[in-house]
Amino acid sequence: MTADTSPIRADGTSPRSFYVAAWRWHFYAGLYVAPFLIMLAVTGLIMLWSSVLVGRDGEKIFAVTPSGQAVPVSVQADAAAATVPGGTLVQYIVPRTGEQPAVFRINAGDTSTMVAVDPYSGVALGSWDRRDALYDLANVIHGTLLIETVGDRLIEVAAGFGVVLIVTGVFLWWPRDGRGLARSLVPNLSGRGRQLWKSLHQTIGVWAAIVLVIFLVSGLSPNNS
Repeated sequence: MTADTSPIRADGTSPRSFYVAAWRWHFYAGLYVAPFLIMLAVTGLIMLWSSVLVGRDGEKIFAVTPSGQAVPVSVQADAAAATVPGGTLVQYIVPRTGEQPAVFRINAGDTSTMVAVDPYSGVALGSWDRRDALYDLANVIHGTLLIETVGDRLIEVAAGFGVVLIVTGVFLWWPRDGRGLARSLVPNLSGRGRQLWKSLHQTIGVWAAIVLVIFLVSGLSPNNS
């Protein structure tokens, strides 16, 4: 057995012991954070593609054919209101393109209904419950894990540990033993097995560190959805 010849600091610790402690924090933080990062990535992609394919409020579900000038918005609103007897018009979403319908939100008691209207003919094309789509389910999971405040707090804890993961990772990556900074920013592709994977992990991690810090700190803000 060889003795630890690392210099001792004034507080009685050695650089080696601090390195080991940082590695442990990095490892345990990663165990907690990884499932949350996967969940956030998957639900974020679902929201992204859902908004692209069907629209945030379902405005892309129906398509219209441009034909001359649009009828007055008041006529469109009347057609939308007629689909929900006793309802109150509370929102109008302007078509973003000539092929998209106008969308109106009608509230009736505790129910909120979205209605698509052809802006050229003033005919209602269809209706659906507001905030009842795949986008909204993914959004709730993304923000609260379907367990409201408890889920929100767990995600905030994960964001905090994510910052710890990045800080300790950068410390572990920092060039030592005469290795230059520029060389450390490029993976060692000549390595084999574990050495290669470790080099890829370190290099990709340090390049992604800044973006991840911004992403994680933004996740610490209160969930108001």
